[in-house]
Amino acid sequence: MEETLENKSGILYLKSKFFLYRLVTYFSFLLFPIWIQKTTDLNKIYLMLLMLFYIAFMGAQWFLLGKEIDHRLKIYFRVNSSIDRIIYRLILGMSFAIFYFNLLALLPYKWSYNSFWCTWAVLGLFYSWPSRGKIIQETVSTNFSEYKHLDSFEKTVLFLVILIFIISFPGIPKLDNYDALKLYFDPDERISNFFWSFLSMNYLPFKKYPELFRVAMGMHFYFVVFGLFLLTFYGLLRYFLCRRLGLLGVFALLSSWSFSKFLFNNYPACIQASIGIFFIWSMMWAIKSASYRSGLFFGMIGFLLTIFDAKNLSVYGIGLGILIMQFLNEKTFWFRKQFLKYNLFGVVLIILVLVFKDFANVATYKNFDFFSEVLSILQRKAFFTLSWIGLPLAIAKILADQKIIFKSFHIPREKIVQFLLCILILIAATKFLGPSIGGTLALMAAVTVFSLIPLELVFQTMAKVRSQRNIIYLLYILICLLDSHFEGRLKIFIKFIDS
Repeated sequence: MEETLENKSGILYLKSKFFLYRLVTYFSFLLFPIWIQKTTDLNKIYLMLLMLFYIAFMGAQWFLLGKEIDHRLKIYFRVNSSIDRIIYRLILGMSFAIFYFNLLALLPYKWSYNSFWCTWAVLGLFYSWPSRGKIIQETVSTNFSEYKHLDSFEKTVLFLVILIFIISFPGIPKLDNYDALKLYFDPDERISNFFWSFLSMNYLPFKKYPELFRVAMGMHFYFVVFGLFLLTFYGLLRYFLCRRLGLLGVFALLSSWSFSKFLFNNYPACIQASIGIFFIWSMMWAIKSASYRSGLFFGMIGFLLTIFDAKNLSVYGIGLGILIMQFLNEKTFWFRKQFLKYNLFGVVLIILVLVFKDFANVATYKNFDFFSEVLSILQRKAFFTLSWIGLPLAIAKILADQKIIFKSFHIPREKIVQFLLCILILIAATKFLGPSIGGTLALMAAVTVFSLIPLELVFQTMAKVRSQRNIIYLLYILICLLDSHFEGRLKIFIKFIDS
């Protein structure tokens, strides 16, 4: 009995200590929007840094919300790497935040404003108290076990990825009017009001300060949308490749001059095309998760796709059909039925998006020259010429997997089939229906995957010769860095900061 009481007393002390630490940290971050309102005269770089802290705080809330949904609905799933869990919870939490903030947006301004602050106050208290003992043992680093054992080469690539991502920032539009900002990011008016209402509520503390709201919008579309794009792309690469080649793939795509040119020349199209990676990754994740409750997440992915372009509903519908009839055909009928049932919440939200969407602009069609775009991507990055070897290798792996020559080629055949089929869905949707979900940025991601396949084969063949693999890895890091136009990006970034 005494031992039991001691244990209870000990856990109570640990919970109280955790509660105070988390509470102080949480509400310190929550004060950022109030403090930022008083810093409009700060230098642009400091203002952006403060806004980045606020965005990071919101991202943490999406992650915690996704984690809580998992716990409440008892969703247990398998993952390919620890980064998959982060991607899943961020996107799931953000999707539910979009739904919740749209409900708040229906209220009068005063009520929605008070509800906004009450929401974060309640969540702060809720998240701070460790309702489960396991929470005390968890730290931020436990969610990044993928990066605990990075070697010096991998740390270098990760540093270069972060650096180039920052200096590739396309800038903030010099528009103070909310409607003008909407047209800047979405000139074809493809994006649903659900998303704009979400942004208005997410950055509600800055709504009455045009300069701050302009900074918030500009940073959200780059650091959240394209940050999630790169994180999800890495998660996708880990289904085929080792960790170091996954990092190299992200670096190769980001360091391509095409990435910067597309952002500067057609920012809205890049925003649309970045969503395609969520679809491909979610298809692979739904198969790997081995849980019918993953249907909830896939339904929310359909909701996100439809928010950005109503015609993306076709991509979600085809993907769901292929999942049920082909990729999950080894599962029981009951499993597939339950998977469909968990999609229903997302389907209801999709119907709401379609009901409130202005279809006058949905019917627009723009021809997409697939071959010229691919050639343009290949010409701007020497590294991507490896895709001429990688694509035939992938096809040969599918057709002749049992041949002796492919016995040491350990990329799973079924993963290549799933990836190719997802890419074909995006290309077909873009070609025949006109959404830009399969646009240039999505093609760059596909070309990067095929470019890395030959390197994966080389690395697998040289598994016992680490020093030679390091030399090859370093060589390709230098190749990607030398044609990244680093100095050009840096000049543009400095010019933006000084303007």
